[in-house]
Amino acid sequence: MDTTETMPAAVAARSPRGCNVPVMTQLTKDERRQVEGIAELEVRFLSATARMLLLRGMEQYQTESAVAD
Repeated sequence: MDTTETMPAAVAARSPRGCNVPVMTQLTKDERRQVEGIAELEVRFLSATARMLLLRGMEQYQTESAVAD
């Protein structure tokens, strides 16, 4: 048997390069259901959906903060 036949295939990364610093948060059951619903609509993993929502929220926060200044 050849070595390439016994070695596991490379697995594509599920997160963008450099995304290796986890953030833990707590959600209510209703908030969790909402995020799960969005993940289902977006056909994304729950963690990818949470990251997307966090990035959008940060962008909106920065935009609103710039207007307030």
